[in-house]
Amino acid sequence: MKPGGMITLAAVTALAVLSILGGCKAEPKAEISPARLVCIEMMQQVPVYYEDFEFWDVGILREDPDLGEMYQIWYERKIEFLEERYGVRSTSIDYLAQGEGLLNIIKTDYDVGALRYRISVDFYRDASYKDMEVWKSKPSRDPQSITGGWVLAEGLLVRGANNSNVDDYLLVATGEELSMHDRNAAELLERLPEGVMTRISRSPVPTPQGSIISGMSVSKEEESTLRWSNVYKFESPEAAGQALTNEYFKKTEEDFKKAQDELAKRGEPSPFRSFAIRQNGEFIEWSILIEEKYMIALLFYG
Repeated sequence: MKPGGMITLAAVTALAVLSILGGCKAEPKAEISPARLVCIEMMQQVPVYYEDFEFWDVGILREDPDLGEMYQIWYERKIEFLEERYGVRSTSIDYLAQGEGLLNIIKTDYDVGALRYRISVDFYRDASYKDMEVWKSKPSRDPQSITGGWVLAEGLLVRGANNSNVDDYLLVATGEELSMHDRNAAELLERLPEGVMTRISRSPVPTPQGSIISGMSVSKEEESTLRWSNVYKFESPEAAGQALTNEYFKKTEEDFKKAQDELAKRGEPSPFRSFAIRQNGEFIEWSILIEEKYMIALLFYG
């Protein structure tokens, strides 16, 4: 799976679909939480042509002792390099968003002068941007050379894996390009529970036929048990209820039973339970309770 991509159903061998049930329309939320507001603001800075967006509430993840193992893996995968090489303190990060795993947008308090000094070793200041502090890497034929760039702002740090990713961010920030946060993405966010992470994906495959966008979130249920919630939006209620869609989700029931049978043969407890699914108009929503270790495998090693 490419960095930042959605966890696909094909990668999951332990999900059960009992039936697709009808449901009432989701009640509108009275207010938007600070974390969800930041998630929206960060998505509004990722180009519309990016296929995947990932958002982490780092403060919640870092401060929860029950999720210590997940935080450690997150740290190693997401921020350890930036901390060791450039001094970006992980303990000061509140939120982190990624576009396709190549564009990092970090909400954090940091010493701009100290970071400027450290990145100046590998990057040059792009003076063509008068109102923003932009740093980029110099062209090089050396495959081991540092690539990408930065945008430094008060309380916000942008890191692109390539100069093109920095340019993509700047196009949206200056209003020259649309962002990923459109009506479809907004409707998915309204239906996804808030938690330690949220993903929105427009990846074309593998998804059910007629699906135009999908999303997922991971929230803590109890101790080290997490709720993994998924929402798919289809072109219409008819597309969501068609036979091919039902078959797509029914396939996971077979995978679930096989996994359960295999675990039973080994005498091992199941790391997941309480699967539920329903159709809500043009949306199909499903969730499952899953143990932290298994969720870690899906998020970081799937």
